Amino acid sequence: MFKLVKNYTIATPALIAMAIASNGLAPVSANANEVDTATIDQISQYNETQPMGQVTSVSQLRDVSPTDWAFEALRSLVERYGCIVGYPDRTYRGNRALSRYEFAAGLNACMQQMERLIASSESVLREDIEKLKRLMSEFEAELAALGARVDNLEGRVAFLEDHQFSTTTKLKGEVVIAAVGQGGGTDGLGLFNENYLTGAGERLRDLPADSIDDQFTLSNRVRLTLDTSFTGKDTLRTRLAAGNIVRLGNAFGSDMARLNFEQNTGNDIILDRVYYKTKLGDKTTFWVGTEMPIEDIYETFSPYTESSGTGALSRVNRFNPFIYRQPGSAGIGLKYAFNKNFDITASYLADNAADASQGNGLFNGTYSTGVQLGVHPTDTLSFGLAYVHSYFSQDDVNLTGSTGSRYTDGISSQIAALGSGNRDGGFAGTSDPFSGAATSSENVGLQATWRVAEKVNLAGWVGWSFAQAHSADSTGANRNGDNADLFTWNTNVSFLDLGKEGSVLTIAGGQVPRAGSVDGTIGRDRGQSWVVEGQYKYPLTDNISLTPGVYAVFNPNNSDDSRNQTVVVGVLRTVFKF
Repeated sequence: MFKLVKNYTIATPALIAMAIASNGLAPVSANANEVDTATIDQISQYNETQPMGQVTSVSQLRDVSPTDWAFEALRSLVERYGCIVGYPDRTYRGNRALSRYEFAAGLNACMQQMERLIASSESVLREDIEKLKRLMSEFEAELAALGARVDNLEGRVAFLEDHQFSTTTKLKGEVVIAAVGQGGGTDGLGLFNENYLTGAGERLRDLPADSIDDQFTLSNRVRLTLDTSFTGKDTLRTRLAAGNIVRLGNAFGSDMARLNFEQNTGNDIILDRVYYKTKLGDKTTFWVGTEMPIEDIYETFSPYTESSGTGALSRVNRFNPFIYRQPGSAGIGLKYAFNKNFDITASYLADNAADASQGNGLFNGTYSTGVQLGVHPTDTLSFGLAYVHSYFSQDDVNLTGSTGSRYTDGISSQIAALGSGNRDGGFAGTSDPFSGAATSSENVGLQATWRVAEKVNLAGWVGWSFAQAHSADSTGANRNGDNADLFTWNTNVSFLDLGKEGSVLTIAGGQVPRAGSVDGTIGRDRGQSWVVEGQYKYPLTDNISLTPGVYAVFNPNNSDDSRNQTVVVGVLRTVFKF
């Protein structure tokens, strides 16, 4: 933009000389519509004056005397080449402090117009070239000064571009109000009890496998996020949260039934996000934080189910639990983009980093460390191959991120203490198959998302977890060296803008985490659990969405007992964002 004036002394004399040598006195038919008004507008803006629409005749300019030679020169050039103009109020603004600079800017516009004509092999009159040369001579000082001013402005603009950012904090809010109806299902603990016989042929505990009563609830979750930036390329995120959406897994005896958006603090305010994210050069992103789950670092490849507020209704349908629900919240993350097609992300996160007691802290307690290769071969197809190693301290084991089966009320301890009897209770307890023993897991996941059509997206994942016990269980029984193999898969399809722009119809489902084999007393999962979900997110406004939907869990807790009833959860979720 600024180089227009600066380079006039180089380009124009050479082109004018070419014109004199090759075109002689031949006239030219100039296109009057090709008027370069940019420079005079810029000068007007520099002087803090809003530019107005322009007129195309110099004779209309009432502040330049018609008897001036400059007026006559401008008139002839403008009316022949259409290269300089004035303002609708019939002024050239020459009575202002920058009038000669304005004139110099206009002269430069004529120079540029004539350069274009000569460069395109058009002809110009010798007398016009002579006029232009004389004008250039008389306004040489102004043109040079204008070039210096342009240099100064370039420097000032560059400085402003480098230093224009000041520390800012943005507040974002999300409020979820959910009406939930739950039905079906069988008391998982009672069902396990009735399948488990002691050596004397007695039930482990006097708990019948009763059906779960239908319930309807109305609850809320509120989150306020503060994003602070110090450079414009970084983010310090802190998030406050409160809610009373209860854990449905407690009602059904199975985490497979849990809601994706649950959070129960008794509506007390907690701090559940604290981390800093910044760019290191053009290709590297760095995270460090004390409340930073792995899902905030890695791409999940589940664009329409990954959000806890507006994504999947059921927890198990959100994203791959063997990768993005592994332990840890305090640590670091790093992402490097090789190019637009390949990137790699790595992390180390600890669960109890602030606890200085034995077996805790940043490196001695429960933790996870992982790496993911992201591949984006096209604008519509992306997939990631991930590996996460996790370690769980004794009595702190959760292999599935609370999406699988589990034992409650100490039943696993009682099972482990038995010395005989039927040791297959119907399901293994995929979240903690070794009854509280310290456990490590090697987790592998492949996840992908594909925009099949403009308004259709297909996504899904497959995951494996290979676990091993490293200590005695919660009763003191030695489980060291016992192994368990777990598996899960899921897929979802989303139809966009169906009925209204911004709406999303999503159908999701798959196999819930299942233990195909478990060493020791409890055994593998004998059955298979499946989850299916359908939901329709409808935007009432830009800030309010309504999502009715339902999901069902078949054969909860991977039990094959015929009395094991399907869990059904209906949801009407309203989300307010600001």
